[in-house]
Amino acid sequence: MTASEALQATANNLLKTSFWNYSEQLEEFISRYKTRPPDIKFWPYGPYWPKYYDTEILETPRHCSTCPPFEPILRGNIDTQFPKTFDNQETQFTQKWRGVLIVYDSERSSRDRSPQPVPEGCCPNLVFESRFESGNLRQARRVGQFEYELVLKTDLYTNRHTQWYYFRVSNAVPGVTYKFRIVNLLKRDSLYNYGMRPLLYSEKEAKEKSVGWSRAGHHISYSRNVMHLHCPLLMKGIPYYELEWQMDFPHTEDTYYLAHCYPYTFTDLKEDLDSMLNHPDKRQYIRREVLCETRAGNSCFLVTVSNFDTSKEEQHQKKVVVVTARVHPGESQASWMMKGLIEFVVGQDPVASELRNRFIFKIVPMLNPDGVIVGNYRCSLAARDLNRNYRHPRKESFPTVWFTKSMMEKILERHDIILYCDLHGHSRKHNVFMYGNNTSETEAETNGVGAAQAFLNERLFPWLMSQKSPDKFSFPSCKFQIKRCKEATGRVVMWRQMRILNSFTLEATFSGTIIDKKELRHFNINDFMDMGKVLCETVLEYQIAQENKARQTEIVLELTRYLTSQVLDQRKMMGNKVPNFKALTAKDKTEGQEDDDAIQNDMLNEDLDDSLLQYLDKPYEASKREKKLKKSEGKSGNLSRQEVDTMLDNASLKTMDGCWKILTQLNVRESLMESDSSDSDSESEPEMKYPEPKSKKKKRKSKKQRDREFQDRKNGSGNAKDKHDGERAKSLTNIQRDRSYKNSSPIIVNGSNNQALPTISSTSDAPPDGMTNSNNNKKGRRKSVQYKFNTISSAMKFRYFSPTLSERKTVKMSPIKKQDIDEENTYRDSLLLGRTRIRFNDQAVGGKQKQKVLTVKSDSKKSLNKPRILPAH
Repeated sequence: MTASEALQATANNLLKTSFWNYSEQLEEFISRYKTRPPDIKFWPYGPYWPKYYDTEILETPRHCSTCPPFEPILRGNIDTQFPKTFDNQETQFTQKWRGVLIVYDSERSSRDRSPQPVPEGCCPNLVFESRFESGNLRQARRVGQFEYELVLKTDLYTNRHTQWYYFRVSNAVPGVTYKFRIVNLLKRDSLYNYGMRPLLYSEKEAKEKSVGWSRAGHHISYSRNVMHLHCPLLMKGIPYYELEWQMDFPHTEDTYYLAHCYPYTFTDLKEDLDSMLNHPDKRQYIRREVLCETRAGNSCFLVTVSNFDTSKEEQHQKKVVVVTARVHPGESQASWMMKGLIEFVVGQDPVASELRNRFIFKIVPMLNPDGVIVGNYRCSLAARDLNRNYRHPRKESFPTVWFTKSMMEKILERHDIILYCDLHGHSRKHNVFMYGNNTSETEAETNGVGAAQAFLNERLFPWLMSQKSPDKFSFPSCKFQIKRCKEATGRVVMWRQMRILNSFTLEATFSGTIIDKKELRHFNINDFMDMGKVLCETVLEYQIAQENKARQTEIVLELTRYLTSQVLDQRKMMGNKVPNFKALTAKDKTEGQEDDDAIQNDMLNEDLDDSLLQYLDKPYEASKREKKLKKSEGKSGNLSRQEVDTMLDNASLKTMDGCWKILTQLNVRESLMESDSSDSDSESEPEMKYPEPKSKKKKRKSKKQRDREFQDRKNGSGNAKDKHDGERAKSLTNIQRDRSYKNSSPIIVNGSNNQALPTISSTSDAPPDGMTNSNNNKKGRRKSVQYKFNTISSAMKFRYFSPTLSERKTVKMSPIKKQDIDEENTYRDSLLLGRTRIRFNDQAVGGKQKQKVLTVKSDSKKSLNKPRILPAH
């Protein structure tokens, strides 16, 4: 056997094993044959499973991507649409099913795929399997004649994030309605309650009719699980939810697949990239490299698309578009959008050619390959959500995020990044939409026009997306607030740390579109791929608008019109008829004005701006005023909604300043304030922070040293006395402290409006600002500073000379009042002020003195520098 034949045999034996086992056998082969393998199917890219998967993994399924063109969302009376149900069906199986039978367990079941025997007169058992790439099904239990309970795997090394399912079913009987119930879901609500249906794939349908995934199931419900908690795999104390549906299997001796969304595996990504790299017309525009390796040894690809037949100077002048996807492995529609984007930008379309000439596309198509391979929904093998760890990523724990962020930092050294977009899926909202950043917060303090300009700029790109795809993309669903739980996500970090204005998350629903109320339909693979194409076309449209001011003004006017109508609708100021702005600004025409049309138009536009702003500035008066307007709607002097749009065009078309002026007057940021209720697709999860350095523990003294010190204390040795000066100082009584205060140098504080307070003392380790002696800050020396307030004024301040800063400083002392103390800042009769904890001794002091004395004294041998007292102001 030749070396290549032996190597191929070794590769066949290593099919789908773990990265570490594969590497060990690979090293053994190299040491034996003294050469590297010429070609191995799964090296060096993957897929590799972590060490947790020691057993054989089944081959990755291949699916046909052709889908039915139109699949409606379930609406109306379901019983009328599907009269045959699980409860009213009549079958040949009359024997009653008793007990619970585990028909599949991913950690225990054998792989021979033979059905288990059943009692005579019972329906045969279904055969389940999920031990393949991206598969997810932990256990299947038969609880009835045609009823099965399913338990999903949680994300690896966690006990949560159960949403993604993908498994195989066989041995089904045609004509029988089965009921399935997934019992360990964790989200409170789902699109299954709003017409979404599971996906079904039939191998016989794909082979005979070339039809791939299609929607199936009826009588679907998603609710709290309160009755089906008997499975021992469910943990106590966790609120579970269940998804229940009924469905038929049409063919005999067929193999089916059920999935939450159209699967897209790591193997699919490799094969798609290989196909493009081997295509004669596409390979000249695309380059693939390995950005990094994951914790399991899988490759994270970096794909670069551009027109490379240009000079270096032209390449450096190009702007960069960065697109990432699949940071959450269970959101497979993100990979289909990414596939559509890459295929379009390397294609022969004129728009694609212009994009390659103008831009450089940096694409990370799969940020979490480990999670995709093992069938996770949200986390990586670090058991963390990668999209919550962009702010301070750890290279060892999140290598793909760390290298992506480093790549973008290097790109910014030579290029401008015009767009950063992270592709996601959403399980609680319909349509396609974007999450952006509230960039106007940084300019809100400058002036109103600047805030309005930022408000428009951050919405221009999503607005163009909605114009390019009005049947799928919903602009009203876009959100721009930055919630605290999202501050470590990719889009927020790229804006705040790298100042990328167009930093977005593109969210595509698991369900479909409800924009056209007459056609409520599910999305299919072609719809997701089309959104990748739309994203590319929008990039070019946005760049052309930046270069062409006339086009930019036109887009801004359209967006301003939409925002203005939204504000008027919210204030209930926009009815079927509104006041006629022309009538409000009508003036007597003169012969000179008629001759000079240009001057007349300019004056009219200015008057229209002013009259429109005056109208928008008026508060809406309800009740009686509303009734009067309704009565006079039919009279002259009113305009329709369409005429208001025309008026906005005439008022603001000349320059964008008019649009900004209108939005400033409307105060759109507050008028269109987004709801505080979260529409997030997941529960909040904190980012992983670097561990704080541990303090060194004091070494315990030996028994001989402890005995010697004990004898010294017993005999009254002087050394022991010096060692315990600090402890003796702490045991002083209040009377001794008061005597020591009299000998110290006071700071006189002028004030009035006396308020009596109890005497307080501080246990802080650090002295107040401006009173620290740098000579006393020796390592290991603890300084104890006590404060005493006889009375505290409501307005106290004093001036003194700071010896460390060599300048005069004014210190304002905030009043401490007993009634201000609450449970949040007190603990065991103490009050926490900054880093200082103040302890009360319940001794009230009178406030009749004209001068208030603040005394500072140190217990250390070296006294503090005494500040010079200056007259108070």
